[in-house]
Amino acid sequence: MVNIFEYQDYRSYLHDYYAQQKAGLRNFSYRVFSEKAGIKAPSFLFYVIEGKRNLTKSTIIKISKAIGHNREEADYFECLVFFNQAQSITDKTHHYSRLVEIRKPLDIGIVAADRYEYYRTWYHSVIREVVILFDFKNDFARLGSYLVPQIGAREARESVQLLERFGFIERDGQGLYHQTENLVFAKGTQADRFVLEKFQSEMLAMALKAYDTIPVGERMSTATTFAISKETFELYKMRIRELQRQLMEMARIEHTPKRIYQLNLNLFPVSKYLGDDDDVA
Repeated sequence: MVNIFEYQDYRSYLHDYYAQQKAGLRNFSYRVFSEKAGIKAPSFLFYVIEGKRNLTKSTIIKISKAIGHNREEADYFECLVFFNQAQSITDKTHHYSRLVEIRKPLDIGIVAADRYEYYRTWYHSVIREVVILFDFKNDFARLGSYLVPQIGAREARESVQLLERFGFIERDGQGLYHQTENLVFAKGTQADRFVLEKFQSEMLAMALKAYDTIPVGERMSTATTFAISKETFELYKMRIRELQRQLMEMARIEHTPKRIYQLNLNLFPVSKYLGDDDDVA
């Protein structure tokens, strides 16, 4: 069955669902699909998929029943249709926030404030990933040399000890390290934002150094400047968070990791809001 939670365009979802059904059932057609959904016009769903017709609340419910959606899938499908068909940024923002809420969550461990020592320096998060790639046989100098930039043996040893102490990694009977959780994420309060923002600024400094130390073919950088409203800014933030979730899911199911990468996404103003300054007309 086509997984609806992997889609952000309901027409693409319906296209792939139809193709899957057609491949498995010889007599499946747009007419059969329409009849199953209780829709009189046999070509209606064809025009919907082609982008020439939109869905209404009633046809959304009929199509969901015809496909066999469960409650969660039906809610997601409905929000997806409304999101795709929304005309205003306000409506799009509202429906997209619902999509994010409904979508099946990733298995992400939350880093509590009592483990924020993890974010005191940039390399703890890198060491957490590196130790599962190869058996460094307690050669901490070798482990430290694997990082870019390199760190010393003492730093590498203390990092591993910290990760074990706070339960980010554990060692099995063969002496190999494993992560206790595939992915970790911090939800800091205003009181402890300093630690997290210091970590983020340190990673930004690393990104700047990469311009001089990493070949262009081994990194990616992009920058865009645009004029948007406050509503669009909120939608951008939600889309960026959703992209982050998707990339984290791809990393979670990776079977043959070979290298550690750091991704920094930054969205910030480079002007005042129109109307914030009386001199701006």
